[in-house]
Amino acid sequence: MNLNEILKQYDPAQDAGGADVAGMRETILTSRRPPRTMSRAVIAGALFLVLIAALVALRPEHPQRPVPMVRKAPIHQPATRQLQITTPGGTRLIWIFDDRSSM
Repeated sequence: MNLNEILKQYDPAQDAGGADVAGMRETILTSRRPPRTMSRAVIAGALFLVLIAALVALRPEHPQRPVPMVRKAPIHQPATRQLQITTPGGTRLIWIFDDRSSM
């Protein structure tokens, strides 16, 4: 026995009349899901984003003015120097030599 014969033998609708088969067929064909469509809000949002992107891409470019460089005169700071000494016991001595000092 092949598969087609087995399916025909155990078909629950083999004794059904033409009206029953037509009713089942109509039920099967009309019960399918409607095709998915994008909602109007999604389409409007997408068009709004495309419009914004087009406006940004097509806006006129204004030439950039060069920023003038302001050079400041160097400030003369007196040189300060340090002498640091650390003893074996952990004592740390720091001498600061300041040119502004007159001593």
